[in-house]
Amino acid sequence: MNRRRILLITAVGLPLIAILLPYSGALAARVTVSWSYDYTRQPACNSSQENDCIDHFEIFDYTDVQHPKLPRRVPNPTNATAKVENISDEFSYGPPFGLRTIVVVAVARDKNRTISKSNLFAARKDVEITPKVGHANQ
Repeated sequence: MNRRRILLITAVGLPLIAILLPYSGALAARVTVSWSYDYTRQPACNSSQENDCIDHFEIFDYTDVQHPKLPRRVPNPTNATAKVENISDEFSYGPPFGLRTIVVVAVARDKNRTISKSNLFAARKDVEITPKVGHANQ
């Protein structure tokens, strides 16, 4: 290969890599979301309780309230009764990076199997999500 060809490949390749790398998932941070939930007032749905119950949880990136993103749907813990501490989920996320508002909602089914969600502001936290490059533990 001659010098001109190497320079051309470098000139085209490096910017292309710089543009595509953030969207490839290679920089995605590992995010752990933990919460508690009290099933005393409304039990978890299961094979014997299919109505009037908590069906699952949803984790949202609610930073842009006009366009919230749903990165995860989380099932109830096994044998969930009373207050359950440390329900959690870990997943890759990003981009976007930066200060993000993460929200957890409980999703319930009523006696008619109609779905409803808990208050979006009841379990929310602003967190800084950064690319994993250069970070020992994210």
